[in-house]
Amino acid sequence: MLYAIRNEEGRIVSLSETVQPNAEPVDIKNREVLEFLSINDEEFSAEEFLEQSDTSVARILEDLIDVLIGKNLLMFTDLPAPAQKKLLSRKLARNMNKQGDGNEEESSTSHSFLIEDDEIL
Repeated sequence: MLYAIRNEEGRIVSLSETVQPNAEPVDIKNREVLEFLSINDEEFSAEEFLEQSDTSVARILEDLIDVLIGKNLLMFTDLPAPAQKKLLSRKLARNMNKQGDGNEEESSTSHSFLIEDDEIL
């Protein structure tokens, strides 16, 4: 069961899996809930949505790993070798894509687990 909090106009502004003050129970398939979650298609399929969002979630996880490494909460070498190889390959491809889009400045200032040869670990 989900619980929705509404604003003065009656629009959902927050959803929670736990009871919250001033929240009302709502069904996950409720039209307003789907609109809040930006799922406006009446023929919505959870399976299709998950498949379509996999790429975005993968990029979020890659960025999260970069943040954790940048804060020294995770060492890149702590990851299994196949994961390291996949992340490095994807990081290189993303950087190449950014440079192709004209975002060279952004890629040089972003935190990355890829370092220059002369940088200290």
